Amino acid sequence: MKSKKELGGGGKFVKIKWGAKFLKSIRTLFSMTMQELVDRYFNQIKVTYTDYVPINDAKSDAATITLEIPSEMIREYQRLKGSRKRLPDGAEFWKETGLLERLKSSNKVPERAHSNTTLGDVLDYLGGKCWVDFARTSKDRVELSLTEIPEFDED
Repeated sequence: MKSKKELGGGGKFVKIKWGAKFLKSIRTLFSMTMQELVDRYFNQIKVTYTDYVPINDAKSDAATITLEIPSEMIREYQRLKGSRKRLPDGAEFWKETGLLERLKSSNKVPERAHSNTTLGDVLDYLGGKCWVDFARTSKDRVELSLTEIPEFDED
């Protein structure tokens, strides 16, 4: 039988203690799908604002919505994507999570809305191209703002 030195050993063996939180995140990473991610955090997502806003030279006003999303959802989304960035690409996040369809079928009510605006009406316009912006509002929340890219008058 070969000695530790012949095997390239001889060093110290280190016992690694894995924390419960770390192990939970590893299990989550390998087992969670985008749908499960949305299911897990959907009740914590707040619709804070909906409206139609004027855009210079546009044929019509543009639909806009602002959501508050738990920071932990963003972190888990980034883990699923294998990204090390603090915030994901907003357009990819919006499409890959399927939040549009999920919000359409929900009974969520915006905290602030234009008087004639329902959540469903605004969401009807946010399935195409959008300007998307993330902003960290606190250590626990991230704000996601989407504005429809309207058609513009041709001059």
